[in-house]
Amino acid sequence: MNSSEQPPVRRIASNRLWTPQGVVRWPLVTLSAEGRMLSVEECSDPDRRAGTEFYAGLLVFGFPADYRRAFAELISRSEEPLMITLPLVVLPEGGIPVVLSGLDYATLRLTPHAQVRPL
Repeated sequence: MNSSEQPPVRRIASNRLWTPQGVVRWPLVTLSAEGRMLSVEECSDPDRRAGTEFYAGLLVFGFPADYRRAFAELISRSEEPLMITLPLVVLPEGGIPVVLSGLDYATLRLTPHAQVRPL
């Protein structure tokens, strides 16, 4: 790469993004080449942005690398809203991004069809 080229970025969109401060609807997250979050914006039409990946579900950054174990913990507490259970498993520093699908968006709870996918 020469000095005039921009470093590659990754754009990820989804239905929701979980943050410790609350849930963002229709997020478009821009990541650096190293995977560091550069920006988050609301975008109801991410398909109009070139190079945007879309994942149906709830994006969560900072999920433990042992994401299956962490997801099993969330499933065992699925009667509780994710706003209560996610802070118990999400790492304040580090971790990996995942998307949780199979949610009840009205109550923000996992359903019996819920799945986790690392990004």
